[in-house]
Amino acid sequence: MEKATKSDKIRQLSQEQMNAIEHLLQGKSDRAVSEAAGVSRQTVWEWRNRDPLFIAELNRQRSEMWQEAHERLKSLANRALDVVEQQLDSGNPKASLAAAKYILQGTRLLGDTNLPKSGPTTPEEVILERLRSEARSELYAEGKGRDPFKVDPFGIDDEVEDLANCRLRKAMAEAGLS
Repeated sequence: MEKATKSDKIRQLSQEQMNAIEHLLQGKSDRAVSEAAGVSRQTVWEWRNRDPLFIAELNRQRSEMWQEAHERLKSLANRALDVVEQQLDSGNPKASLAAAKYILQGTRLLGDTNLPKSGPTTPEEVILERLRSEARSELYAEGKGRDPFKVDPFGIDDEVEDLANCRLRKAMAEAGLS
């Protein structure tokens, strides 16, 4: 009998979870995702909020999808700029104003044009984010982090990081990811 390799011991996403991710990326509600994946809505909620492997894979695929869309937009940019330029020079005040608005937004001189921030894309980063939050709360409860004269106004960033990293290995094992 062969020994299990380290990668064999690490939990993988189930087919139901992969199906759920596919439907979440399509913008479906938890209810629609649960019906499509054949699980309860509560299960989908648990995966999206508490399963580091699921969260990381969803974030990774979401980031990949945004990157693909971004690349596609870049490939269309020259043609779109030609149209905007034609409208800007059209002599039609409404068309010129609309074109000017697009130019200002595109150069980030007008409005918020940042893409949404994606979350952590590895299970380890998901768990570490949660551990940092827990460590910060714990240290506040102990009365730490109240020195307003430090560059770090709370004075605990290093302690938070140390505490979170100390607990990471155990948390990874508990999640079936070590």
